[in-house]
Amino acid sequence: MKKKEIRPKRASRKELQYQHLASHSADRAPVVVYLSNGTRLQGIVLATDSYMVLLGRWQDDPQPTIVYKQAICLVTPLDTPVLGIDPAITAEFVPIYIPRTRKRR
Repeated sequence: MKKKEIRPKRASRKELQYQHLASHSADRAPVVVYLSNGTRLQGIVLATDSYMVLLGRWQDDPQPTIVYKQAICLVTPLDTPVLGIDPAITAEFVPIYIPRTRKRR
């Protein structure tokens, strides 16, 4: 009879994402949020939800920004440099790669 292998339980992606955003929310330290369209947002994580992140400029911001988690690529502390992202690119200019397709005959 073969013995069943017992593996330690790994944290799921949702749990890791929740822990990461909860730590930023508890610290109230400024973060940089990079979106999938190339936009870079700066602020403080005020609250998180299953689907959204509430981002404010300061702790008592009367008009915070709601960002869908689906649109977020990366969340880093403000003082951490990110490799591969050019800081000279502004929110107005977002380079988009569009593959060329062959012309149909």
